[in-house]
Amino acid sequence: MSARSKPRNHTGCGTLPYLLLATLLAGATGCAAEAPVEAVELRLADGASSPTIFGGEKDEGRDGLDGVVALRVGTGTTFELCSGALVAPNVVLTARHCVTRNSTTSVSCDDKGSSANGTHVIGDEEPNTIGVYLGVSPSFAKAPVARARAILAPTGPYLCDSDIALVVLETSITTVTPLAIRLHRPARTGESILAVGYGQNDQSSPIGTRFHRGGVAVLAQGAGVSPSKTPLGPHEFEVGTSICQGDSGGPAISEESGAVIGVVSRGGGCTEDFGHIYTTTAGFDEVFADAFRQAGATPIAETGDEVTGGASTRSKSTSSPAPLPGETPTTAPGCSLTPASHTTSGAHLAAAAAVMVMLASRRRRPR
Repeated sequence: MSARSKPRNHTGCGTLPYLLLATLLAGATGCAAEAPVEAVELRLADGASSPTIFGGEKDEGRDGLDGVVALRVGTGTTFELCSGALVAPNVVLTARHCVTRNSTTSVSCDDKGSSANGTHVIGDEEPNTIGVYLGVSPSFAKAPVARARAILAPTGPYLCDSDIALVVLETSITTVTPLAIRLHRPARTGESILAVGYGQNDQSSPIGTRFHRGGVAVLAQGAGVSPSKTPLGPHEFEVGTSICQGDSGGPAISEESGAVIGVVSRGGGCTEDFGHIYTTTAGFDEVFADAFRQAGATPIAETGDEVTGGASTRSKSTSSPAPLPGETPTTAPGCSLTPASHTTSGAHLAAAAAVMVMLASRRRRPR
């Protein structure tokens, strides 16, 4: 749940109100394509100062979570941290703001999934600056197990209702089991998820340690203003206390099926029992099709996941959309409403106006 705030004025994964530097493993080997370094610095900035996976517990190698990975974004000694889920041996699912250069440290959206504070995305990160790390407590001073070669995500300069991306890797990761995905059904209100991420925690473990919290209920799903006054787009759902700054891109895993049903996008105060927002994995058929086609891989479908109709979003690929391997072409799912068009008319509210229309558009800080 974090939009990354980078030193170069982007939004950032894992946001905190101060600069946090974590020095790791002096004398370790540097990442591929860069000189060896004696230490690396994990940089998180511009957010609210509360722990992540609030009230959660250290993973300790829990079965089924080895497919949750850490993303190091940046090849220098200072880098950004995000979380993700391996959904094929060479495909990682994460938040779009984790793998883009962003123009703002906060994201404000209305109840139709349109931006209320202007553009968010400047462009993609260079894929070869994104490294994947495995395990409960990975060493970010060492070389990643794989690097990105392509980023597939919804088009447009906005993160509202579309803060999701797939990263195709240069090499396959065969030592862990990929996670299943829900592609055609939205989350259900009341559904229980497991929140997982590598952000700051409340148990004195270093940042970059994988934590999880189970029994997190979906409070609301789909376009509208939730009972907590949180505006949601058609492809977003809200949860209570669980995720916070540093957990951007981390998966929501259904406790019923074990499939990934969303990725951490944004939220407010970590202790608030409302307003923490995931982007659903359902409703982005063309993005998933393009990514798996480029990877030459096949997604693991959630048991019982069925196509229910709806509209797809467009990916960054300029080629015609392809069906997922092993599937016939379908329209995308899941939601009864189509994705927001992200047009600017009436959406770019000034800060004062945004406060006045809080019921329709609450500013939430990316995780």
